[in-house]
Amino acid sequence: MDVATIIGFIIGIGLILFGMVDSVTKSIPSTFLNYQGIAIVLGGTAAATLINYPLKKIFSLFKVAGLTFRGKNVESDNDIIKTLVDINITSRKKGLVELEKIIPTIKNRFLRNGLQFMTIEKDGDKLLQFLHNEINHTMRRHMIGQRMFENMGTYAPAFGLLGTVMGLILMMTSQSNGGAADGYSMQMENSMNHLLSGMGVALVTTFYGVLLSNLVFNPIAGKLKIRSEEEIYINEMMIMGIQSIHQKEHHLKMVEKLLTFLDKNAKEIHRSENAN
Repeated sequence: MDVATIIGFIIGIGLILFGMVDSVTKSIPSTFLNYQGIAIVLGGTAAATLINYPLKKIFSLFKVAGLTFRGKNVESDNDIIKTLVDINITSRKKGLVELEKIIPTIKNRFLRNGLQFMTIEKDGDKLLQFLHNEINHTMRRHMIGQRMFENMGTYAPAFGLLGTVMGLILMMTSQSNGGAADGYSMQMENSMNHLLSGMGVALVTTFYGVLLSNLVFNPIAGKLKIRSEEEIYINEMMIMGIQSIHQKEHHLKMVEKLLTFLDKNAKEIHRSENAN
């Protein structure tokens, strides 16, 4: 589980609930619970998303959102380097026959596919093109999920504003069609009370839209983008390793190339671990 995501949601929801508490009654006013406003914002956002994307992509929405609550779905830098070193040593000492036996046991899909193609492709340029095509396909797939939530983050406030406008129209229409009061002062007082009450209810839909956009949809899109960048970074490291294996380079030379992907502290940690 991704602890940062869970803590962020808990803190965000907690602070919003704290801000909703009435200072006099010490409770949350029932005005904040408006089923029509919730229906307009959620229903409108869902409808706009259905119009914008194929149904097949919509079904994957919950699966994509679940990725934000999981831990890192890629191995650490050091784990990748160790795996590539083991594969390199196996390939150089025991040949492709032994390498083909261990390829199906590799869990990382990108590395497994890259090594599998490497065993049948002698041309290094074609191998590199294949690996970059795999990365581009992964980036496009990830970008669809990111854009879906980014668009939902745009739709939600817009439908919240639409609900507010609808509420104001109904409120003003009700005021203009209202009956005469016993006196002018009583009429003004009733009108003002009704106006303020209706204004509060109307603004709740904007509250829902802004809340969903800034606490749910946009943060999920941001987390998906970060996860995608992490995966692409690891895949680029794997490309370097697969190329070295394909060129039959010594594993120490390959490690030096792979260490260029790490920062200074990570390099020192890797070298100290391997020195011991």
